[in-house]
Amino acid sequence: MTTGEDTTIPEGIYSPVPTFYKNDANYSLDIETQIKHAKMLYSNGINGLVVAGSMGEASHLTRDERSILFKSIREAIPDTNFKIIGGVPPLNIQDTVADIEAASNSRADYSIVLVPGYFGPSLTSQQGIIDYFVAVADKSPLPIIIYNYPGVSNNVDIKTETFEKLSLHPKIVGVKLTHFNLDKYTLLTGNTKLNKINNFRSFTGLGQVLVPSLSIGAFGAIDGLSGIFPKCMLRIFSLYKDKQYEKAAELQYLVTKVDQMIMDLNLVGVKHALNAVYGFGEVLTGRPPLNVKIDIDVWKKHESAFNDLLNVERAL
Repeated sequence: MTTGEDTTIPEGIYSPVPTFYKNDANYSLDIETQIKHAKMLYSNGINGLVVAGSMGEASHLTRDERSILFKSIREAIPDTNFKIIGGVPPLNIQDTVADIEAASNSRADYSIVLVPGYFGPSLTSQQGIIDYFVAVADKSPLPIIIYNYPGVSNNVDIKTETFEKLSLHPKIVGVKLTHFNLDKYTLLTGNTKLNKINNFRSFTGLGQVLVPSLSIGAFGAIDGLSGIFPKCMLRIFSLYKDKQYEKAAELQYLVTKVDQMIMDLNLVGVKHALNAVYGFGEVLTGRPPLNVKIDIDVWKKHESAFNDLLNVERAL
């Protein structure tokens, strides 16, 4: 994006995609499959992708590899209404800025930056979080989405008043909330200063609470299940927007049941599912240390619910 452009994150459903690898000793990037998956999501109406985020193993990729992913997908899908949100691994300020610059050069639209939490809540102050994101944003060529995921940030969580201060920065435009603290969602989405004056938008990172999140003013979801069932997730969003709340809740129930699979199996579950449904992927694990095959007994526990949702997806 260039200076003066509208940096508002469009509402909707965004898919954090896994990174696909070739079946070789180096786990080299499988760009062909990456593009096929991206095109499938684009053709089904998904609003954009998080590429090389936590689902995409940002910390297991080099900066050059992340740049290749961004550029390849943008070249394959030149529609600028389809947003590419570039993931950044947990880094120091200087390397984070350099990573965002590389993403910008590779035509990403936004960057999603994880809350720094290596030292945990006992040492990581809220002022320190403000200082970190402001320092990054001051030099960032892209608008920034904060990734508030206490589960991988050593339980460091951002307070509402901290978000109020961060939202004042013109380059800090939103947050992905990957936790179940709906009180925090409510305090953010209902805060006029945040979402009306500062144009700061909150998205749930958990599709299993999409309807509750929309009911209190969230702008959509950035959720891994949408990478498998894009039409179902978009259907929930459209049903809710059309005030068909009962139908939205019915589909939400099916989605929430299947999202338990992702909670249990994470990215290897997503890769297994994408291969089972679409034939995507040669390697159905992550890079080491995530090179462990799916626990098939856990998969079978969720298989019935998965097939129920798959039937809905295919009927839409």
